[in-house]
Amino acid sequence: MPRKIACFRPLRFGPYLAYMQVSAELLIGAHTLRLVTLAVLASFLSAGSLVAAADSIPYGNIGTVVPQHYFTAIATGNVTGYFYSADAADTDFVRMVDTTTNTASDWYFDNHTTAVGTTANFGAVNAGDNLVFELFNTDGNFTFASDPAYSDDGINHAYSTSFTAATINGVDFPNGIYLGMEDLYDWDFNYNNDNFVVTNVQASPVPEPGSLLLLGTGALGAIGAIRRKLFN
Repeated sequence: MPRKIACFRPLRFGPYLAYMQVSAELLIGAHTLRLVTLAVLASFLSAGSLVAAADSIPYGNIGTVVPQHYFTAIATGNVTGYFYSADAADTDFVRMVDTTTNTASDWYFDNHTTAVGTTANFGAVNAGDNLVFELFNTDGNFTFASDPAYSDDGINHAYSTSFTAATINGVDFPNGIYLGMEDLYDWDFNYNNDNFVVTNVQASPVPEPGSLLLLGTGALGAIGAIRRKLFN
């Protein structure tokens, strides 16, 4: 089995929303804060769905790095993985890191020996826990991940899309999130080297910096409008 690499970093998006909430409270008071928070959340949801829309499997835009997604636990319980497929020369394993509790699963799904439909328990989670999926390339001693901060090259190595229950090679797969992993440095980026479906996981797009700026501008506009109504 490959060696385990323990590295845990905090999720970085949360403080943006927290900052806007604190700013709103300073400007207009706690009573109106609830309205502003709802407006901010509505703006964010309009910019990107909480669950990735169904896309082609495998990844179709080969050669292009996939935009990052955040992964969170839907409910308190276990995250279960189902091995889907693989196409790689190197030998890879995958695991799940819960960055909220700073815990990690064992490594699963040897991409050369695992049968389609094989299941793995990635471990217990609490609703809302932030999750990262890692791939370990045993040939090159590389670690890559769904969060660039956990990848040796600082690049997203996980393609994800919603998965509708299906029977594949006689094996029943449930609804879930499909992840296709890329196992090499700056190479073909086909995201098809160790692929699996997970349940009890939600995927949400990471907003681009421009989207965050627009979100912040919209929030400030909403705050200003409410403030004028309160004090005029």
